[in-house]
Amino acid sequence: MGRSDAAATWGAPQYLARNAGLPDMGMSPLGPVPLTNGHTDAIMACEDTAAVAELKAYARSYMGVGGMVIASTVATVAFGFAGKRGLAAGAAATAIASGNLVLEARRRGRQWEAVADARLASGPVHA
Repeated sequence: MGRSDAAATWGAPQYLARNAGLPDMGMSPLGPVPLTNGHTDAIMACEDTAAVAELKAYARSYMGVGGMVIASTVATVAFGFAGKRGLAAGAAATAIASGNLVLEARRRGRQWEAVADARLASGPVHA
């Protein structure tokens, strides 16, 4: 899913600053980029366990557009109580779409996190 202005808002991930050869997960509120075999190989070959731990923490932090789920759910209830059926339906549709985005962001984040876990559990790299 790529990049957005999230890096400007929240800062770049710390693991990239270590120059450990780890792949860039992306900095989008829509979720990490899809994990590839090349990403997995790079993570498993990394000798800087602190960088891998930071990648894992960054992957775990992905919640996507979680705030939109909350806001649109509250809007659905508020519009419903106010008798604004059309607006309530629109807000409900936004909540559902946002929820799907959060699920996808978390699914991709968990894939990156699982590879980082495997690397951290495997001990030192022996070439």
